[in-house]
Amino acid sequence: MRLIDFNRSTIDLHPALQLFWEHDHVTTPIVDILPATHQRILLRSGAGQPLTLDQLRTRCQQADPHANLFMAATTPIRLYGYRLVPHQILLG
Repeated sequence: MRLIDFNRSTIDLHPALQLFWEHDHVTTPIVDILPATHQRILLRSGAGQPLTLDQLRTRCQQADPHANLFMAATTPIRLYGYRLVPHQILLG
């Protein structure tokens, strides 16, 4: 999923929604963002306060809008979409 597609599809959502990564039926909060050359990597962590949608948008303002979204791992894991649950956006 590209940053521009994510931003367009979430434009009407509440900015306080918290961001989580859903993988193998486990949700982990997304707590930080690591920029890369032509991709945006989201770092997942079990500790810390999850980023909100508004915080993600603020931190990505200077990023290339066509950058792809990934989860940080030994080999970055590409994100293909998200789903909404009460008060959360689950990226996957």
